[in-house]
Amino acid sequence: MIRTIALAALFTMSIFTLTIYTSCTKDKCADITCQHGGTCKSGSCNCPSGYSGTRCETQTCAVNSTAQVQFSNRSASSTYSVVWDGSVMETLAPGVTSEFFTVAAGEHTLEFKYANGSTSACSLSTPNLAQCSSMVYWCSN
Repeated sequence: MIRTIALAALFTMSIFTLTIYTSCTKDKCADITCQHGGTCKSGSCNCPSGYSGTRCETQTCAVNSTAQVQFSNRSASSTYSVVWDGSVMETLAPGVTSEFFTVAAGEHTLEFKYANGSTSACSLSTPNLAQCSSMVYWCSN
């Protein structure tokens, strides 16, 4: 009888210990700090757009030597084609602003032309973009 009670107690203690041991899982993100708004999931950082690295510490634009550009048509009645480095990048109706585009840092050519034609709406410009910069361009005509 004492042996049965001892075995039952040992069995109960074993089940209790096993349950406690297996239910304790370490938080894989407890010691991880993600930078620049990154979030930790399962021990790894999910980085926001524009950042990379183990802890979101690296700006992608710095690694790739890029910049961001956006174009705006502030005309009340003319539709413009945005010509970037000789190629039409976007056609904008009056009052419309484009999304941001990722381009190489450095010097470029920019021209706003009246849509469906070759006539310039504004003078040719040569923006020189710094790495990781963000610029908005528009034609003042």
